[in-house]
Amino acid sequence: MKKTLSIATSLLFLATSLLANHRSAALPESIKPISKVAYSFEYYTEQAKLWKLETSKNARNPDAWLNYFRAARYANMVNRDGQPAFDLTAIVEKIPAALHNTFEYQFISFMNADWDERRFQFLLKAHEIAPQRTEIYHDLVTYHETRGEQSQALFYLKKLFEAGEFPAELLAWNYNLLASVEPDAILLTYGDNDTYPLWVLQSARGIRKDVKVLNINLLLLEEYRTKALLQLGLPAIDLSNCQDTKAMYLLVMNAIMSGAKQPVYVANTMPEPVRQAFGDSLYLTGLAFRYAANAFDNLAFLKNNYENKFLLDYLRVDFSPDSVSSVLSGMNLQYLPAFLLLHQHYEASGEKFKAANLEPVMRRVAKEGGRESELAAYLSTYTKDSYAVESAISIRSLDKGLKKINGNLFAFDTEVTNGQYEAFLMDLVKNKAFDLLATCQAPRTDWRSLLPSTLKNLPDSEVFKNANPDDPQAPIVNISHEAAQQYCTWITKVYNASTDRKKAHKKVRFRLPTEAEWEIAAHAGRDAPYPWGGYYIRNNKGCYLANYDVSAEATCKDCPSTNNDRPDDGGYFTVKADSYFPNDFGLYNTSGNVAEMIDQPGATKGGSWFEIPYYGQITSRNTFTKPAPFIGFRVFMEVIE
Repeated sequence: MKKTLSIATSLLFLATSLLANHRSAALPESIKPISKVAYSFEYYTEQAKLWKLETSKNARNPDAWLNYFRAARYANMVNRDGQPAFDLTAIVEKIPAALHNTFEYQFISFMNADWDERRFQFLLKAHEIAPQRTEIYHDLVTYHETRGEQSQALFYLKKLFEAGEFPAELLAWNYNLLASVEPDAILLTYGDNDTYPLWVLQSARGIRKDVKVLNINLLLLEEYRTKALLQLGLPAIDLSNCQDTKAMYLLVMNAIMSGAKQPVYVANTMPEPVRQAFGDSLYLTGLAFRYAANAFDNLAFLKNNYENKFLLDYLRVDFSPDSVSSVLSGMNLQYLPAFLLLHQHYEASGEKFKAANLEPVMRRVAKEGGRESELAAYLSTYTKDSYAVESAISIRSLDKGLKKINGNLFAFDTEVTNGQYEAFLMDLVKNKAFDLLATCQAPRTDWRSLLPSTLKNLPDSEVFKNANPDDPQAPIVNISHEAAQQYCTWITKVYNASTDRKKAHKKVRFRLPTEAEWEIAAHAGRDAPYPWGGYYIRNNKGCYLANYDVSAEATCKDCPSTNNDRPDDGGYFTVKADSYFPNDFGLYNTSGNVAEMIDQPGATKGGSWFEIPYYGQITSRNTFTKPAPFIGFRVFMEVIE
């Protein structure tokens, strides 16, 4: 069944043209490859002038010439009127002869050469001069790939991976692109960031090696195209009569789509005018379109990809503030057409919880990519944010216990308790969200089995003297990071859907905190390792101020009774969530009791009953790979309206 979504068109175009926020600088800055970070025409023009000035100060500065050429070249590339602002060949001709045997000159000559075999002589010379320079490894891959020298191409792909040239987020995006296609498919890609990372995943990590990745621009090279078509059992194609590049693209793509025996997919990075030429024959499956001459049920395929195959945690957390974020945020906009189609399906089929769970991901992607207003317009016209949900959770209980951290950010005074989490699970049952119930349920813990052998004979009254870890007031443990996020999503929906006139805010967002937010909340305005503003884990009487693994600590004379010389900090396992003294913000147990998950999957803050006091320091962090009886979470709240 054909599924389309008109809003996808208005949201998608930016992904291939998004530039980073305009910036200007009074000093010349090192020009990074445009595939990693893209700036405005004005920025590159300014930088070209600044670097030209540097070459006039010292004509034998090869780095200045390289940055001057790059800035000028990128200015030409992003100039909206399509006219070159700089004569690149004139720049190359001005480089002194004394620099002609440098890496920089050879690399500049390579970049300035036409798309033919002759330009690779400059690339190889540059590599011979400076084999350690990683910025040309991409081009070395291209050189060997187009010549059919797979072992050499594989060598440099692995070198790229080892050099850390591809951020984890970019690799995750490309992993999802591979996950968007069927087994043994052909995938037609367009640029650097949707091709080289794919090859790295396949060659260096062994992921989806069944997929044949073909870059459409490389297919314009006769030698490469002829070999690729031959491998597919297709005849050679002559492009000499094509009027423009688009015509070349279409001729090659039509030949592959009509003649290949394998399923053919087109990455949605392919320019929209090229995709539009295929009309209704392209079916969205995620980050790619499946070519099909006849009807294809892409919705079922897309739903399975999103729910079972995609890596999505990196879309639910803040993007790393590094140089690739502007390009990555543009690439992430490619998710929106698929997400909007899924959201529309979830709403129409009554899967309200799934629709609600998808909305924060869409909002983050749209915000980072500069398309927040368009998405908001869609959500306001298509969805009703206040649709009724059946919930036993009291709105007043959500307002109660919130402590202001700063601005519109609040945090609950305790970690989420067993009682609070049980109410969430009951809501899932009432709303028949059985798939999420399976994800979110927490297995029971045999607490006695965790006792050291010297303490196993203690009665329950001693082991659980300050609350059983399964009591409603104790913190929930043994849940996954995804389950914690689902809890936050659910109470957000419950709160925002409520018509209770006494609720404190109109619209909020409950979520896991970032690491920085968690530390601000734990510090509570103090500059000390622990939340109580001190440097030690005991007070002046020697009594513990939090619940840790203190089995290696010395006992004290004034502390409460001990057993078998084990120091007594109040609990062998978790204790009530509001135990001990709160910090100056009124937050309990930001140190000790249970380690608290943050928005980064696999990371915890604050330490726990199972960990030594070192991990209870505010700036310390620990990692986990699966749910555990010493890991819980605290919910933060962001006021929207």
